[in-house]
Amino acid sequence: MKYKQGIALCLCGLLVALNGCSGDSSNPSGQFAEVTQNLGPAPTAAPVTDNQPETQAQGSIFAQNPGDVSAGLNQFSEEDALREEAMDYQDNGFSGEGQPYAESYGEIYTFPDDNATAYPFAGSTPIPLDPIDMPPPPPRMPVTFAYVPYVIASLGLSFEGPAGWVPDEVSMVDTFILTEPTSQMKEGQLGVIRIQATYVTRNYSESNLKSEVTERLKDIGAVNYAEWKPSLTATRHLMGTMGVYANYSGTLVNGVQVGGRIHCVCIDQRLFTIEITYPLGYRDDYLNAFSKMRETIKRQQ
Repeated sequence: MKYKQGIALCLCGLLVALNGCSGDSSNPSGQFAEVTQNLGPAPTAAPVTDNQPETQAQGSIFAQNPGDVSAGLNQFSEEDALREEAMDYQDNGFSGEGQPYAESYGEIYTFPDDNATAYPFAGSTPIPLDPIDMPPPPPRMPVTFAYVPYVIASLGLSFEGPAGWVPDEVSMVDTFILTEPTSQMKEGQLGVIRIQATYVTRNYSESNLKSEVTERLKDIGAVNYAEWKPSLTATRHLMGTMGVYANYSGTLVNGVQVGGRIHCVCIDQRLFTIEITYPLGYRDDYLNAFSKMRETIKRQQ
């Protein structure tokens, strides 16, 4: 009995040894597979979403921005937007320490110093927009003229013109020129009044006078102008007779802007042409002087 048990144990040991030598047919190298780790991103919890729309704090300038003309706020205009940037929306309310009271829809603003840009903000971006947001130039003071009589013996004419201007009636036989003093020059251009009287073979019709004015405009615009804008012609009395006149404006090659007027009339076979040239920025002031001359010019008996 013991003999049989010993044989059985031997056979079991032999079978174990044979299995260890043969190995696993699915792993011919005889090595155990490595245990690998998942290196991908770790799962995260789903983000919590808020179904409520984002709202601004009550009274915030961004909740009802008067400068946002695209938001459908019909009570505000683009001009209002510029004024907002200039801090013109000011009511009694909050203030910073040491600052005057100012409230712009609940937001507290401090005021720029005197040397700061006049329009320091464009919406919510703190940069100046030049020249869009730059302040307009200060209004210029109007020019007023005192008037004195001028007698042109060579042309047989008299009129009232600006006092202190320099007359010249000797350079050309049929032409008188009255020039503003250089010390009074404005915008690089002096005021100049020019009167010419020439004899013609017949009294000119309105069509002839129109041609004279048009030709004179061409002559002026052809010299020293980078930009030239003549007007259409119109009729107006001069020395009691219907005449033809036109205006013009232009920019000289040196950048100076100039304006002027030409007025022609024919009386007793004599063609009278009066002109004025002036700095364009003072158009109304100098045309007042021209009107004074037109109203007072007379032929001497």
